[in-house]
Amino acid sequence: MKKISFLTILFFLFSCSIKKTEILGKYEYKGSETIDSLIIEENLYIHKIFNKQGKLMYQGKSSWELGGKNRIIFLNFYDNENYDLKEFLTEEQAEKFLTRLSCPIYKQNQQVIIEMNADENIFYKKIPARVGR
Repeated sequence: MKKISFLTILFFLFSCSIKKTEILGKYEYKGSETIDSLIIEENLYIHKIFNKQGKLMYQGKSSWELGGKNRIIFLNFYDNENYDLKEFLTEEQAEKFLTRLSCPIYKQNQQVIIEMNADENIFYKKIPARVGR
């Protein structure tokens, strides 16, 4: 009986784990002041921040990795948190604000979500890939 319970728990833990291939793709967070876009590729991510009018205000890139317990770790991340940028922020200007950021990543109703800041309701949601044109 203990073996069955252990195997059931083990299966549940691994079935809930998110795979690296499921993470790859484009994510978006729409705030009141900005639209943030993340493109997560095999070994790097590209982060773009647009103002309300759709003008690019920041673009940076760095590496990422999977952490334990369904977490994604962004290295050198500019955590804007919906701040209204008044002018374009270069990577050099943002350098002193870059941080290592570890966030929960999970699936909810078959959609992959990166939880940047639950207190501020900042969730990046994966945009489904379009099939065909």
